[in-house]
Amino acid sequence: MTLSNSFFFSKCMHQNVFTVAGSVIGKLNDLIMDFESHKPTVKAIEIKNGSRLTYISADNLEIQKDNDEKYIIKINTSSIVVISVPENEFFLARDFLDKQIVDINGKKVERVNDVRIGRIRGHWQLVAVDIGLRGLLRRLGFEYLAIRMTNLFKMEFRNKLIYWDNVQPLTTGLNNLQLSTSMSKLKTLHAADIADIIEELDRQSQITLFQSLDDEKAAEVLEEIETDVQVSLLETLPDEKASDILEIMPSDEAADILEEISDDRAEKLLIQMEEETSSEIRELMEYDEKTVGSVMAKDFLTFLPDETASKAIIYLRENKPKEDISRYVYLVNSKNKLIGAVTLLDIVTADPDIKLYNLMDANIKSVRDEDKIDRVMELMQKYNLAALPVTDENYELVGITSLNDLVNEYIRLRRVVA
Repeated sequence: MTLSNSFFFSKCMHQNVFTVAGSVIGKLNDLIMDFESHKPTVKAIEIKNGSRLTYISADNLEIQKDNDEKYIIKINTSSIVVISVPENEFFLARDFLDKQIVDINGKKVERVNDVRIGRIRGHWQLVAVDIGLRGLLRRLGFEYLAIRMTNLFKMEFRNKLIYWDNVQPLTTGLNNLQLSTSMSKLKTLHAADIADIIEELDRQSQITLFQSLDDEKAAEVLEEIETDVQVSLLETLPDEKASDILEIMPSDEAADILEEISDDRAEKLLIQMEEETSSEIRELMEYDEKTVGSVMAKDFLTFLPDETASKAIIYLRENKPKEDISRYVYLVNSKNKLIGAVTLLDIVTADPDIKLYNLMDANIKSVRDEDKIDRVMELMQKYNLAALPVTDENYELVGITSLNDLVNEYIRLRRVVA
């Protein structure tokens, strides 16, 4: 018999728990975990004896292992500390096994089949999560049978572990309460990856994850999520928070989402936004969904033609526009009519005192806000264009549109028709 410094939880679950004198207290039913630590730490063990549950401090929990890989659980003290268990404690078997977690490295949702517990600096801590078939069969009692069968075919039957540093838990308990640990691991991922993860989750976990994000990150993620999930998540938010998130998003994306919810709720959210943003979104919502105006972005850069390159650069430095709108700047006259465009590269490399009209392309192509999406897509593909300015019937610049946005909207419309 040797002391063990690590074990799979399923190997010890429902096994006898012994006193230091060798008498049986009952069977190990569950572990109570503290998730405030860097790694979840075992606080107490739940012991079942008939219908009675007893909770004992884990400070003196000792695990031994015999030559047959069988674990012996012992409370290695003559003074056993029985504790009362407050409400809302986190139980490992009840609240974590079979639940969904996120593999941060793999950027996908997995199911918890078993966990590996290790002794670190005098404390039992959760060091890894087993998401593989072997973990599931171990819990069901078929692990060794599966090992023998795979050995017959000279196949390896490995554990599939994710170390705790790469695990993001999502929900706990019967009430799906959010874990006390932060969502900081998940927030390091790209918004598109978080969106993919959310779409894989059950509804309650979707809500938990999304509501843990700050407004900036939530806006980025919401932009990447499928329409039905967008609407579902928005329904769970208070009006004030929902309007704050939509206000951060590009106006065209916010307009698309608001068109999918009830008119009453959409109006409530629009009223809570700043007037300028609200007006932009309302304008976009007036367009027919098959027109460019319905998907154009209202964020773009304009200058008067007699502005100098140096002043344009100063403006860009101070305002730090998003990358997707700073590739081109558009030149307009005093009546906001489009007269040309200049690339950011041309501005940066030009003489500081040169006027922008000396750098502009006056033959830039543009499209009307009432043009059909499919026709504009053909135009952009024909001339290999990534973006185009959008004007109204008076040739005033009202937005910009990108091929990517047009394609996504075209695909969405095809799905709706189908």
